[in-house]
Amino acid sequence: MPEENLLACYSVGDCDYVAARDGDEARAVLAAVNGDEVENYADWDVELVHGAGLDRPWCDEDDRTKIVGNLREWLAAATEPTWLAGTE
Repeated sequence: MPEENLLACYSVGDCDYVAARDGDEARAVLAAVNGDEVENYADWDVELVHGAGLDRPWCDEDDRTKIVGNLREWLAAATEPTWLAGTE
């Protein structure tokens, strides 16, 4: 029987979304993506994203009329903790 995907979507700081198993892992994922030490993210806010927040459409950075997906789709495709999206 395949193991259930235990990843959830977390917002970290003001503009990043990651797939992780908990808030601490979410900070660690963002630190790794940024090539930084996880200790530098200890005070960053981490919030679980659920419901309508997962379904909000994201548009292409260069063409705001083109929808590229949503957090729910990207979370479903994630097989390991990873960065999903950001607004900067």
